[in-house]
Amino acid sequence: RNQPPPTTSTTMFALSTSRIVGSAVKLSVKSRVVRARRAASIRVRAEGEAEKVAVVEDMKAADAAWTETAAEKEPVSPAAFSAAIDPADGSVAEAAPLGDDMSMLNDAMIAFKEPRAVEMINGRAAMIGWMVALYVEFTKNQSLFHQVINTRTFTLADGVVKTSTMPAEGMFLIPVTVLAVLAASLAPVLRGNEESGLEKAPKDFGPFRAEAEMTNGRGAMVGLVALLLAEKFTNGAALF
Repeated sequence: RNQPPPTTSTTMFALSTSRIVGSAVKLSVKSRVVRARRAASIRVRAEGEAEKVAVVEDMKAADAAWTETAAEKEPVSPAAFSAAIDPADGSVAEAAPLGDDMSMLNDAMIAFKEPRAVEMINGRAAMIGWMVALYVEFTKNQSLFHQVINTRTFTLADGVVKTSTMPAEGMFLIPVTVLAVLAASLAPVLRGNEESGLEKAPKDFGPFRAEAEMTNGRGAMVGLVALLLAEKFTNGAALF
């Protein structure tokens, strides 16, 4: 006997049942995945906390070991430094102090701060300049002004007279002389010699008096200025 074909309602019921079963399976799988991820996260956190605790414990153990070792060490006795003591005089060998790095500069500044040092250095340079000026006037008949400033007058092709002024040999000799005198005067000061004549007058040496240098320097400074002014009245001609 043949069975009748299934109706439409029976087919729809079967489809709905299969869909419900599929959704239930998917939810079951998804919940398992979520639980597995949560378990893994909790396990990782637990492992991290365990590592932190282990690091802290290691640090505490290291500190305790270092404290125990430091407590066990005995203080160094003075006999340990016996090798550094000189048996001759009992002095202890040690490095020399570095000293003041600005001491040399402070000593050199005496040439610009102490009134006696300033006048002494200027007088020494003036004495050299006075002797050179007189020598050139006697040998070359050249005035002091023309020893420093050279003036040249010439006539151009069109008859125009031109005058040019340029530095002479004395213009370059002045700074060289001043620097040489300054270096020679500061050399004893930088070496620690107190009898340099800059800070205080040194002792007399036979017939040479210490204050004679100061007097001669003042005379040379006045003489250079007087020679320059006197040559103004001779129209720039040499006085000697």
